Amino acid sequence: MNTRPTVNSLSGGRTSSYLMVNYPADIEIFALVVSDCHNSNGRFTKDKKLVQMVNDKIAKHSFNKAEVVSTPEDVNTVRVIFDLEQMIGREIRWVRGESWEELMNRKKAVPNMAMRFCTFNLKILPIFEYLQYNQVGIVDMRIGYRYEESERIQSFTQYIDYVDSVNLFGSRRNKWKTKKWRNGVFPLVEDKIIYPTINGFWKERSTIVFPKDSNCQMCFWKDPQQLRKNFEVNPGTMMWGAIQEEIRGHRFKKHMSLLQTAKIGLQNEFVFGTGAGCRSGMCLD
Repeated sequence: MNTRPTVNSLSGGRTSSYLMVNYPADIEIFALVVSDCHNSNGRFTKDKKLVQMVNDKIAKHSFNKAEVVSTPEDVNTVRVIFDLEQMIGREIRWVRGESWEELMNRKKAVPNMAMRFCTFNLKILPIFEYLQYNQVGIVDMRIGYRYEESERIQSFTQYIDYVDSVNLFGSRRNKWKTKKWRNGVFPLVEDKIIYPTINGFWKERSTIVFPKDSNCQMCFWKDPQQLRKNFEVNPGTMMWGAIQEEIRGHRFKKHMSLLQTAKIGLQNEFVFGTGAGCRSGMCLD
């Protein structure tokens, strides 16, 4: 008999939310990506009550309890997590890692297709730290891959490389360890759940208002058309991302800066809000 704890990791999009509602877990958890810049998301920072609610959650659950100033995620992503908690009647744990600015300063770059360090540090590691701190052990982690994207299972990893101890003397090299911390479980693939089913489910529950585009608004996985659209929906966040490109001397997209993206025309036939294509299993629509 399987006695491993089950975990649902939320992104704030329709698919991961559908997973949580229909496949309850022992631990429902949301890793919020944060920024130290007030100007990175004015829609979030202006809502003082929401900011306080977020910080109350972080103070209660996260290993990293530093104050949340802002987030490059759409403000509706944040609101959806609170709305979902009321809907399901179960607590959702909130965690955070280092801020975007701390991460980019440490890596001396912005993440892109060649340097995909953001999801691990900002999504995966905070959840791993929560489970380690609370001595949860190996978990069965539900991942919201839909039936039509089942090929993504092949890239799912069960092991993590993490800093076990820090050497402050001599070589000052950190001691790293590799550990198995999760088993992947893919119920939407097993039950052949596709996007129209999920979309129909939420149309019948219109009180939950999902963001037009989930996850970090300037994410390099996103199509240039989606990035262009995000300049209209969240201009402050996108300009903050463009400034980071100038500061670091790197681009999120290899062949196009965010400022160049802002100038392209919108294609009427493009389907907006389809989410990022990150292969990690943590940034999901």
